This record gives sequence, structure tokens and C-alpha cells, in this order.
Amino acid sequence: MGESRFKFYRLAKYPTYEVLMEGQIASAGAHQARLIEKFKKNKNFIKHQFLTLKIVFSFLFVFLPFIPLVTYMEITDSFGSLTPNSIPFISSLMFGIYFIMTFLYVLMFGMISTSSFMSGNSFLWLQTLPISKKNLKKIAFMTLFRNLDLPLIILIVSFPIFMLIGTQNFLIFLTSVLVSILNVLFNFCLLVIIGQKLSFLFSESKGKSKRVNMVRVLTMMGYFVIAFGSGLILTFGLGSIENLVENFKINKLSILFNIILSLIPFPFAPAYFISLSTIPTQFPPELLLSTFIGFAFFIILIWRLYRIAIGALRNTISTEVEIVEVKKKAVKVEVKPKSSVKAYILKDLVSATRDIQSFMFLFFPIFYPLIMVFSLQGLIIGEVISTESILLLWSIIVGVYLFVPPMLIIGFLNMEESGSSILASMPILSRDQAKAKIILMSSIQGISLTLISIILSLITGSVLVLLLFLLTLPVAWIFLILTFELKIRLFGQMKHKYILEELNKEYKILKWLIIIISDIGFYLVILVTGSMLFFSFGVYTTMLVLLIIGIIGLVSLIFTFTRMFPKAERLTDYFTGGFLREHVNTSTGVLMLLYFIFMFLGGLIYPLFQSLPFMGHLTAIFIVDFSVLALLWFIVVPLGLKLPKKEDFKDFSRRIKLSNVKPLWRNLLLGVGTLVLFGLSTVILGILLGTWIFDPGILVRPPTSILNLGWFLFIIMLRPGIWEEVAFRGVILNLQLKKFTKNTAIILNGVLFGLFHYVNLLSGQNFYHTSMQVIFASCVGIAFAYMYIKTESLLPCMIAHYLIDSVGQIFLLVGFTNIVNSTIYYIFGMGIIPMVLIIIFVKLLVPNRYLEIPQS
Repeated sequence: MGESRFKFYRLAKYPTYEVLMEGQIASAGAHQARLIEKFKKNKNFIKHQFLTLKIVFSFLFVFLPFIPLVTYMEITDSFGSLTPNSIPFISSLMFGIYFIMTFLYVLMFGMISTSSFMSGNSFLWLQTLPISKKNLKKIAFMTLFRNLDLPLIILIVSFPIFMLIGTQNFLIFLTSVLVSILNVLFNFCLLVIIGQKLSFLFSESKGKSKRVNMVRVLTMMGYFVIAFGSGLILTFGLGSIENLVENFKINKLSILFNIILSLIPFPFAPAYFISLSTIPTQFPPELLLSTFIGFAFFIILIWRLYRIAIGALRNTISTEVEIVEVKKKAVKVEVKPKSSVKAYILKDLVSATRDIQSFMFLFFPIFYPLIMVFSLQGLIIGEVISTESILLLWSIIVGVYLFVPPMLIIGFLNMEESGSSILASMPILSRDQAKAKIILMSSIQGISLTLISIILSLITGSVLVLLLFLLTLPVAWIFLILTFELKIRLFGQMKHKYILEELNKEYKILKWLIIIISDIGFYLVILVTGSMLFFSFGVYTTMLVLLIIGIIGLVSLIFTFTRMFPKAERLTDYFTGGFLREHVNTSTGVLMLLYFIFMFLGGLIYPLFQSLPFMGHLTAIFIVDFSVLALLWFIVVPLGLKLPKKEDFKDFSRRIKLSNVKPLWRNLLLGVGTLVLFGLSTVILGILLGTWIFDPGILVRPPTSILNLGWFLFIIMLRPGIWEEVAFRGVILNLQLKKFTKNTAIILNGVLFGLFHYVNLLSGQNFYHTSMQVIFASCVGIAFAYMYIKTESLLPCMIAHYLIDSVGQIFLLVGFTNIVNSTIYYIFGMGIIPMVLIIIFVKLLVPNRYLEIPQS
């Protein structure tokens, strides 16, 4: 007899693997082709998946009995202080939570495979073999058991063993064994019954009505509620034991309440039954009687569920065919036309309800922030007591919404893989597809942020929180649309159009890194701007400015969308890319904005260096900032934005004249000569207008603070000396020369270079000195632009810029008695006079590259 059962157990291996495979294919949805490819490449893929899932589930079930064990130990320590009716209630409540947790985990881990099993598809081939119904039924039982054998055995064994080890009481052990077996049987029967219902809902042939689709959606939502809710219940159970004990040391509980609960078959009847064995002296006779009655109800309920489960199993493996007479009926069909955008939205929603993986991307972005808020509810109530703390909470929540766009975009764009060959043969406009995706994803993100706003407003009791978050909604949409457009731009670019599928899959990690860094950079800009406005002008001005920034950003991204996805009538002569190269002013603004963002990007990891000594801190910050700017100007701009021209890095370095270093002696002479001329001008006017101090020690002293960097100036000034020249002379000036004459481009480039120095206001520099810096930087920028065009090399500009920023500090120690003298010094001594001298010096040293044609 034993050998026969073992034979059935071995035979059940094949339908078990088939059930698991069918369940994974059903849950893969749009990714079925990719999953089937894995099956073909690795024959043991299903076997390994099967073992891995069982081991993981078993590992989780091992730790569930901690709840009842901790409950028992806590109650035994508080026997003398608790009221008699409180002890059974607390003990039974915690045991009940344990039983609920086991049911939820069994349902969560076994629902997909069991529903696949109950569809009966795995037994169609077995029904063609000469196997009796009795043996087929045994194989079905073994298949169902083999699917969850190890987790169920662990679930039965772990609870009694934990109780025996913790209590050292054999009566409690025997009671736990009985209850554990009944509890697992109860869960198993319910799993079979629910699996049968779900097998109909997820059947392709029976899931076409609106009612069934709605039930399918609710079922999937319930699945995720179980997944997230079980964790919250577990956290609540472990965290509330001590609080319950302390609460019921004072408050009395009615015995009638205990009697009513003990009569409820699940989960309280078995919970009170175990509590009876752990604390028998604390049970009054009437509660003892109600506990036995409730436990009897529990056994009867299990027997009834078992009969229903057996019937469901019999129907699953049945080969009976029901013949139904079909009568022809006249069916009135009404065709309702829909716009293509609405049709795509409906398609995505229906696709998302067909499989769990796709539904996860629809459900998770809405509820993950809510779960995070509820998890931090105690901290929020305790800490958010001022407008400053509200701003901190706002920055954290907006930071969380950096992770929502990638989830939505990956989920909804991957849906296009399903049926892509069919879609490719249809006259589909990518514009309509993309518009439908954006509308759907924006709606989901909007719902999520609105729910967060309302809940946080209720928790904190502040309408200010509601206003702040709702007015930030356009900013959250910017994160989404920016990520979407970058994803399409980097992965879906063709010659004449953009597509939503991943066409260009090379350098995938690097492309996603660019997308993520762009989002983080924009977040930092919003964070810095919001903080500055808040502390300078107050919360209401901050909200207004953030709303304006959000609207402007959305308009810009919508304009970009219309450029990427033109209307049908413009597709005939449309070419992808090139907009920034064709529109110089726009590309210049984008480059300066990116430069501004990347300047603050390194600040994300500055806190990691706080524990370093001062020199280590300075060095780490320099390396991070230098690397971030190198990423921008050597990867993002030439390879991502294709500026100033669409070419590889080697051609890019030639284009910006970075690789043109000859003649080296002349370039070195230009750099050193520029420093000398700058020094002469500043020293002479410094002596005439104020008190000039010569102190070369500022360049050789050891660094002691940010204002006294000493010899570290020679290192830190490499950053502006190199990257400001690559940015303004190498890239931006090359773009400006496409649209403007040389003289106009030189002046415009210098002025933009000077105006960019207004970012120093963010570091705390006062407005007067920053404005003076803008003026003399514009003048020097004009001279550098002239030098770049004249020499056709970026090297002399870099050398001159670096030497002025580092060595040039010894010329700038000047004290003034009035603001008039200092203003004249800044404008003429550091600006106009050096500009004129440098231009003359370059003109004399660098010959013209064209022949003078005498006029007749």
C-alpha cells in the first residue's frame, strides 16, 4: 500500500511541473515569450523554480510561530497583574492573528499554482491514458499535495515544536499538534475552493464579460492587499503584545465578550482552545464550555469545506462531457467607434487585468506610497509640528515619487511586447500610443499623490500639507513625462519616427543611468529652489513658485512630445532627432540648465564624507564633482543629446577643438601671457583705487577652511578651468556659430558665461559681489571666446582660465574705502582692461589664417 502511494507521488511530479509552468505563463502576461524562451534554454528551469519557491515559503513559515510563543512568554510574566478575563482574550487574540497569518500566506503562496491546477488543463493528457478514475483522483491529490508539501509540513511541525521548546509543557505540545493539523487542513481546503473559482476567472475563454473582468480586477487587488496587509498584520501583532498587556492591567473585560469570540469557528475557536491548554486555571467553566463548542464548530466547518474541496477536485479531473442544446438567437450588435487614444487606454487596462505581473505595475505605484505613509504614521504625527518639518516631509514624499515613473513606464511599455508582430502590421500612429500611455500613467500618479495629500493632511491636521502636495502635482508629472520621453529617445529612436518598443538595446545600463541621473538632478533643483524660497519668502510663495515651475516644465515637455511624435500629416518629411542642433537658443538653454543641475548632483553623496578629515572631505568632494561634470560633458551631451553635432566621442573632441593642442608652445604662452596681463591690470588698478596686499602665502599654506584653501586651490580650480571652457567655449560657442556671426557669437557667449555666475548666489554670496563677478566674467568670457576662435584650440582657454582662478588669487587681495572705487576696480581692473589686453595679445601672437586680398 505504501509503495503504491509512493508511486502516485512520483507520478505526480510531471503534472506538478506542468501546473507550475502553466501558472507562471498565466502570470507572465505580456512577457510570456521571454519566459518560454527561458524554458527552452534551460530544461531544469521549472525544477529549480519549484524547489526555490518551496524553500522560500518553508523558510517564512518557520518564523510565523514567533507570535504565539512571544504571546505566551509575555502573559506568563504578567499573570499577577492582569485581570482574569483579560488573559484568555490577549492570548487568544495573538493566536488568532497567527492563524490569520498562516491562512494569508498559504493563500498568497499557493493561489496561482492551485488556480492553474484547478483549471484541469494539466490532467487532459492523463485522461487519455488507461488510468482508472480512482487512481487519477489519487494522482490529483498527490499533485496538489506535492505542490505545497514541504511548506505545509513545516507549517504543521514548526508551531508545536516552537511551543514545546518555549513552554516545556507536553500538554501544550499535543494541543498544538491537533490544532496545527486542523488549521493546515482548513487552509488547504479553502485554497482548493478559491483556486477553483480563480481558475474560471483567469480562463481566456470565460473572461470576456464586464462582470468577470471586474471580478478579476478585484481578485488581483485582493492578492496585493494580502501581500502587503500580511506584513502590516505581522508588524502589528508583534508590536502590540506589550501594549495590550499594559492596557488590560487596568481595564476589565467582560466574560460575555470572551464567550462570543470563542464560539466563532475561525480564527478564535482554535485560538481559545490552545489558550485553554496554556492557561487552564484562568478559564471559567462557562468559557471552557463555549471553547469546546466553538472548536467543535471548527471541526464541522473543516469537514464541510473538505467535502466541497473533494467535489471541486472531482470536477477538475472529470472527463464527463455535458451536452447542451444550443438555440440560435438573433443577437443585435452595435458597433461604437472609439478614438485611437481611448482604444489604447482600454487595451492597456484590459491587458493589466489579465496577469498579475502587469497588474502589479498598475497597483503598486498607487499603494506603495500609502503603505509607506501608514508605516511612518507615528513618526509623522510626532514630528510634523511646524512648517519647517512639513517642508522636510514634502521633500521626502516627492523623493519617493522619483521611483514611481520607472515602475509605471517599465510596466506599461513592456505591454507592447505582447502582440507586437500584429501591431507592427497595422496602421498605428506612435503618437496615439504614446499619448494613451501618458494619460494613463499620469492619472495613476495623480491618484496616488492626491490620496497621499489627503491622508497626510488628516494625519497632521494641517490644510497646508494638502495645498503643498496638490500644488506639487505638476512637478510629479514632470518626473513621469521626462522619464518617459528620455526612455523613448534613448531606446526607441528610428530614422523617421520614435516607437515605444525597445529597439536600441545597446548600452542599456548606461542609458538607464542617464535617465535616473536626470530625474535626480531635477529633483535636486526643485529641492534646492523650494528650500531657498521657503526660508526666504515663506511657504505660500514657495507653493506658488513651485506651481509655476511645474506648469512651465509641463508645457516644455508637452512641446517636446509634439516634436517627438508629430501628427500624421507631418510624418512624410519627419526625421527624428536634431531639434536641439537646429534650435541654437533652445539647446543653449538646455545645456545651461543641465550644467546647473549637474553642479548640485554630487551633493547627494556629500553626507557620506562628513566623517572624513578636512583634507579627505575636500578631496572626495572634488573627485565627485569633477566626475559628475565629466559624465555630463563627455557622455550625456555628445552621446545622449548629440551636441554640438551627431558624432562619436573622437569626432566630438575634434569638433570642440579639445584634441587640437599644437603648436603647444604658443598655447602655453597664450595661457601664461593672459595671466600676466590680468595680473598687471588688477595690481595697477588695485594700487590706484585701494590698498593692494601681496601675499603669495595664500597659494602655499595648508588648507584650513573653505575660505582658506591654500595649495588646494591648484586642485579645486581644475574644475572650472576645464569644464566651464568645455561647456561655454567648446560646446555652446560651436552651436552659436551656426546661427550668429563670429562677433555676435563671441559677445553673446561671453555674456552668457558671465550671467551663469549668478548661480553663486546659491552658495551664500551677496548680490553686489555676484553682480560684479557677472560683469568681469562676461568681459573675460568675451576674451576667451575670441581666443578660442582665433587659435582654433580649447587648450589656451583652459590654461588661461585655470591660471587666473588659481595663481591669479595673489593679485586680488585689495582693500577699498568706498563702494565706488571697488565698483570701478571690478568693472575695469578685472573686466574691460584685461579683456582688451588679452584680445590684442591674441591678435598679435596668432596670425590670420586667410590671405589679405588687396582691394583695387
